Amino acid sequence: MDKKFKIHKDDTVQVIAGKDKGKRGSVVRIIAKKDAVIVSGVNIVKKTMKKRSQQDQGGIAEIEAPLNISNVAIVCKKCGPTKIGYKLDGDKKVRVCRKCGETL
Repeated sequence: MDKKFKIHKDDTVQVIAGKDKGKRGSVVRIIAKKDAVIVSGVNIVKKTMKKRSQQDQGGIAEIEAPLNISNVAIVCKKCGPTKIGYKLDGDKKVRVCRKCGETL
């Protein structure tokens, strides 16, 4: 069974816990097996890369490491980081901000 998360790809999120607390970015990827998200420009770590070909240098690269999905909150345009609720809009289920009720 696939896990369902309230945060989707390309959502703007804010980190609410950890070393990058307060930083914002968009979700690049969701890793369902690990309950993790990769956010652009957040949780940057140095990783050693192996030389793969004559042109490829290898060396130390900075990449975005996964964050636990519980450590990020979606950002509402009106009221900032918030939780997500759901409402039925006709026959469609839409995500809404829990603070102001605006669709996300």
